[in-house]
Amino acid sequence: MINDVQKTFFTGEFAKLFDVKKDTLLYYDKIDLFKPAGVHENGYRYYTLEQFDHFIAIQSLRAVQFPIKELKQYFTEPSRERLQSLAADQIKKVKQEIEKLQDIQAFLMRVMETTHELANVKIGEVLFQELPEEPVVLSASNPIDFNTPVEEISRIVGEFLKGVGIKGAAANGSVLKKEQFRKRHYHQSDQLFCRMDGPAAVKKPGGLYAVMYDQGTFDEIESAYSHLLDEIEKEGMMLDGDVYEEYLLHSLMSKDEAEYITKLSVKVKKRVDDN
Repeated sequence: MINDVQKTFFTGEFAKLFDVKKDTLLYYDKIDLFKPAGVHENGYRYYTLEQFDHFIAIQSLRAVQFPIKELKQYFTEPSRERLQSLAADQIKKVKQEIEKLQDIQAFLMRVMETTHELANVKIGEVLFQELPEEPVVLSASNPIDFNTPVEEISRIVGEFLKGVGIKGAAANGSVLKKEQFRKRHYHQSDQLFCRMDGPAAVKKPGGLYAVMYDQGTFDEIESAYSHLLDEIEKEGMMLDGDVYEEYLLHSLMSKDEAEYITKLSVKVKKRVDDN
């Protein structure tokens, strides 16, 4: 408590007033950021009322994560101009941290979204369902042969995602053109895509889609395409767009490529009779 005669505070008293640990004050003293007003004859450090404003100023800047090293330099000669410059530099750092947190949030939301989606699907079943319009970013035409080793495909996909600024478990895959799908030429995709918004995004149209989830290696994907097209034709449907092949957290959920799950979706419409 306050010494009514000398108006001084021992370290523990001063720390309690500002709800900080004694170790914080001892550390500030050690690094010459905030030192006691003096030392009593009995060897105890003490602080004074006159130091309140200075300590509040330090704690205010520490609360918004100003580095201690920069605070030491600033408080050697504080001024409005230096404070403004310090704040501007810190704003840049805060923006970078926000971007990192947004990346983490997007990654975790993607994981939750996909694991929930996969918990409610039946492998190999073709569903016809209405899907909403959504933004996607497409790569330049970059044909990928399905005989390409998975390591090479991963490298190409990685470079594409890096180019569009995506980190982590992005919703991405490849696009097989409608005409190639109709002719049952499944061996080569034309583009990569990523489900995301942004200046380069285009709209993947909403509407009726044929959707299928396939489990297996990349080498076996052609049979999945064939089954999807068979079911579309069986239901009297015709193609109304390209096929989107989406990779669903492959290596995050299994070490075995045979357990990878891939989502195929293509916009369809009722076939119009020639008569």
